[in-house]
Amino acid sequence: MTTFLVLGGAGIVLVVLALVLGDVLDGALHLDALDNDLFSVSSIAAFVGSFGFGGAIGLAVSDSTAIAVVVGLVVGALAALGAVKLTRALRRDDSASFRVDTLVGHPAYVITAIPADGYGEVRLNVGGHVRKYAARCAQPVAEGSEVWVSAVVSPTAVAVTPVKREDDPVLPPPIP
Repeated sequence: MTTFLVLGGAGIVLVVLALVLGDVLDGALHLDALDNDLFSVSSIAAFVGSFGFGGAIGLAVSDSTAIAVVVGLVVGALAALGAVKLTRALRRDDSASFRVDTLVGHPAYVITAIPADGYGEVRLNVGGHVRKYAARCAQPVAEGSEVWVSAVVSPTAVAVTPVKREDDPVLPPPIP
């Protein structure tokens, strides 16, 4: 049991090192040679720590070293897989994947009144970022009105349609 607990403690130490030193440690140990997060410090730390603590639990439950090793391997592999997925999610750059054509259907608020067949401005909250676009509409829309994006006119302009809440009781109350 002591061996498994020492391995679990070593995994915790590796996790702390990975948090403090991050990619520097990966580069120094040349773990990024395969350009794969499977062999990063965080995934190795997750595997070692989970293998140790999972093995200790398996040994405490079964009194069989073989079963403890199998439990440790399964728990360690699952933890390493979780660390890989989390690392990839954290490294993903959401701003690079933003495309203007994905705005259609998003709610927006008019911040500069839109004249009939003219341009005004709307504010959208897309992907956690507040964005401002020029907006046009076939009818005049007052400042502060809620609209939804019905088309993309250009990379910096959208066409909008006013939201009529009295026509659709399913819509939630407006967000100021």
